[in-house]
Amino acid sequence: MKVSAIIMAAGLSRRMNEDKLKMKINDKFIFEYILDTVNSCEHLFEEIIAVAKDDYVLRKASSLGFKAIRNVNSHLGQSSTIKLGVQNSADVDGFMFFVADQPFISKNTIESMLGIFDERPGNIIVSCCNGINRNPVIFPIEFKNDLLGLEGDMGGRIILKSNTYKIIKVHVQSEHEFKDIDTMQDYEEAIRKKG
Repeated sequence: MKVSAIIMAAGLSRRMNEDKLKMKINDKFIFEYILDTVNSCEHLFEEIIAVAKDDYVLRKASSLGFKAIRNVNSHLGQSSTIKLGVQNSADVDGFMFFVADQPFISKNTIESMLGIFDERPGNIIVSCCNGINRNPVIFPIEFKNDLLGLEGDMGGRIILKSNTYKIIKVHVQSEHEFKDIDTMQDYEEAIRKKG
């Protein structure tokens, strides 16, 4: 199956006093972790798209050979980033969405999810930990119009809620993989774990 990886890196960091994606963990910017991990899986993707508002992030994505798309409407919510990723995607069988403030997703999780999508290409493949749906998520091409119709900051959750029968969950044991860096406390915890 042909899949576009879409890295969403255009958030507003509302709960931080600075751009969290350009804060460092072990001398590496937060956003660079997911770019590097997805890049290590590049042979599994038809293409890799990074949607961002920051010039530095866009330049870094371009330097890795990604399709770098600027989001000038990030204030409209996560849906604006999702739509740009889908609109700029090649002709593929599915879209795998990553969030840039989740630096510790493993290559193994990505490979497992793509393997299941290869076997069940009509299903939505959702990573799951401790019974909670997480990112990344793979949406099959049949949901393209639903993704393009999203509004505001709900993201793909609304699609999941109305298509539960289509979901296959990939259970991951490591809570650390799904650590979102949303607050200064999250950041400090991430530094301690990576230190």
